[in-house]
This record gives sequence, structure tokens and C-alpha cells, in this order.
Amino acid sequence: MRNLGVLIAAACLLTGVAACSNGSTTAAAPATTSAPPTSTSVSKPKPKPTFTPAASPETLKEACPFLSDAEIMQSLGRGLSGGSKETEPTETGAGKAYVCQYGAGQLGYLFVATDSRTVAKFLAAAKKDCKDPVTMPGVGEGAMHCELTGELSGVLVALAKHSHGQLRTAYLLLKTDGTEAAYTALGKLLAERL
Repeated sequence: MRNLGVLIAAACLLTGVAACSNGSTTAAAPATTSAPPTSTSVSKPKPKPTFTPAASPETLKEACPFLSDAEIMQSLGRGLSGGSKETEPTETGAGKAYVCQYGAGQLGYLFVATDSRTVAKFLAAAKKDCKDPVTMPGVGEGAMHCELTGELSGVLVALAKHSHGQLRTAYLLLKTDGTEAAYTALGKLLAERL
């Protein structure tokens, strides 16, 4: 139940943080004929659909559409299986946060929500469990990353942005470290999509 502990601890961190698609592909059995095809055009199997990020939805309903596991792995230069999976929303002090789990929880979690506080108060709360927080200028209206201390381990990327008449926030908890450039790139992707 370690994942539950991570969710509970992250919910304590949150104060307010939209559609996953785990499509499956099945390969069709090749046709077995003794004669060559009569058509000159050969149909090829269609490629698996790629991740389509959220385009700042009117209402928040899910977290996974905001960031794919492939984008995280590419930014961090790491590979991991497990994909992404929308999990049950978690209640925070400010309401409901939608949660996406990456790599079966081994890569990290994304929490997306709305927040009634100011950007400054949101970031101040995020810094409470941080060691040496680093501000990320030009990402949303306020963003930072840090190494987590205490009960949680890993890296936190936190950002806030006004969108659709509300303050939207995101916490990306990563179980593996990366570079400042990687954290900034992930923060920018999230900020563009919130």
C-alpha cells in the first residue's frame, strides 16, 4: 500500500491541483492465401495513436491528458514501462485533485486541481516539504522545483496559472531525478495545457 501512502502524503502537500486513454492495440492475423493480392495498393496497419495533450479544458476532470509518460521519460532521459493511468481523485484542503500515475507509480504522479489561494500562497505551501527550492521563471504565473524532504522522496515540480477564470495548479512528483532543463520543460508543457 505504498502508493496509497504516496497519495495521502501528496494530498497533504496539495491545496488544489483532463482524459486518459490507455488504448490497446491488437494485431490482426495475416491473411493466408496462395495467390498474390489482386490489388496494387497494399493496406498497412495504422499506427497506434499518439498522445494528444489537453487543450486547456473548460473544466478539470482528469490529470493524465496534461502530460504523457513518454514526455516525462523523454525529458528525464529515462525509460520505464507501465504507461499512465488515471487514479481516483484525492481530496485536499482546497477541494479535489485529479491524479495520474506514471510507470505504475514507479515514475511518479501528477496532481491537477483548482485552488482558491493566490499563486504566491500556493508556492509557499509547496515549498514546505522542499530542500533548496528553485524558482522557474517564465513557467505559468509561478513555478518551482525542488528535492522533497521528509515522508516523500523524489522531485517536486509545482506550478500555478489562471485559466478559464480560476487558478489551476499542478504538482508533478517524480521518483527519479533529472536536470533543471528537464524540470523546466515539463513545467512549460503543463503550463501551456492547464
